[in-house]
Amino acid sequence: MKDLQLRQRLNWIPIVIMMIFFGGTWIFPFFYHVTERYNSLIIFVCFAALFFINIDWIQRLKSRDAVLIGMTAALLIAALNLFIIGSNKGCILILADFLLLLYITPYIKLSDIQYRTLEVFFLAMYGVWFFHDMEFSYNTNTGATYTVFSLFAALILLRYFSLKKEILGYFIVLALLRTGTLVLWHLARGAFSALFFFACFYMLFLLFDPAKHRRAYAFISCFAVFGSLLFVWAYVSLSKTGYNARMPLFYKNVFSGREQIWTEVWNMLEKQPLLGIGSGYELSSFFEYNMHNAMYDILIVHGFVVFAIAAFVIIERLLGMREHIRRNPFALIAGAAVFAIFFESFIDMDLMWADYSPILFFLFITVYRGADEGRSSESVKAGSGSPSGIPVAKTDSLPEPSVSGTGGILQ
Repeated sequence: MKDLQLRQRLNWIPIVIMMIFFGGTWIFPFFYHVTERYNSLIIFVCFAALFFINIDWIQRLKSRDAVLIGMTAALLIAALNLFIIGSNKGCILILADFLLLLYITPYIKLSDIQYRTLEVFFLAMYGVWFFHDMEFSYNTNTGATYTVFSLFAALILLRYFSLKKEILGYFIVLALLRTGTLVLWHLARGAFSALFFFACFYMLFLLFDPAKHRRAYAFISCFAVFGSLLFVWAYVSLSKTGYNARMPLFYKNVFSGREQIWTEVWNMLEKQPLLGIGSGYELSSFFEYNMHNAMYDILIVHGFVVFAIAAFVIIERLLGMREHIRRNPFALIAGAAVFAIFFESFIDMDLMWADYSPILFFLFITVYRGADEGRSSESVKAGSGSPSGIPVAKTDSLPEPSVSGTGGILQ
């Protein structure tokens, strides 16, 4: 018990640093532009600290923890590849941040006050943009995506309020309407897709318990990774037919440049498929080195070997959420949001962008937090046995609550 309390006290250090970084980034544009070059490094320091505070990594290596071994191997091979091809080394932090986030979240057991602090913090961060649209101080696509992602985190506390007093559910409706209209106003396709996929996965997990429909959930988890590459292939192939059209609501063409980026970097990868092409190149098809697809970025930058190992780590962690998503209404929201961000990142890099990492960290923590706290149990009861608070067809009882464990871009 003393050891757990010590870890929780030490956890305050990286948590507070993340909150300062995230708050400064999305409230003060000057802070955002100053720290943008170092965002991956800042998040890496926080996640690395959480790793060493909460995880007995030596013991886990001795016990042959496949996910830890996979993560370590992926990062070591990726670093070696970057030295061999003479690429900028900073891009290793993007992969390291993402894999560390995936690895540590099941084992971090935040104290109640720490988790409550994060709940209130993310609701406040969403509230700032709810009342004052600052998107033009950043970038309209970036700002719209931030608004949607911060909404996902804010919904955790808003849902708790609605379960305590039903009329407060109007705040959820108001937040969804405000966010949806703001996204459409700024013509942000990626942000809109995230909101759309969130609604789809929320209803899907509400109707079909992942713990019971294991094969279907495994397919979705694998598709979140490999489907991203399939999308690239299909998108580029269709673009070669000469077809194009104006997208409804967004006044943009279906093919507006991504197909050129993806084709150019693939031609580069064919010359060294095992090593990857690294980062820092000047692309002729786009003004910055941005893959606009998270999984494709791992493949192109680090090569097939690293991608294969990283895919194993990612899918293992997504499969690990299977028993937790229906444990309480908060895990249901967080699980749907995680998959929404994965699918949104078929057309962007937001899944692996350090400035959004604190949100993804909070969502994973919420999923794995399970129903081992009094508030969750009360909330499920308030929701009449349904993990969403919405009456559904009667099925077998939900799994018993359990403790899930002890727990930028420098290109």
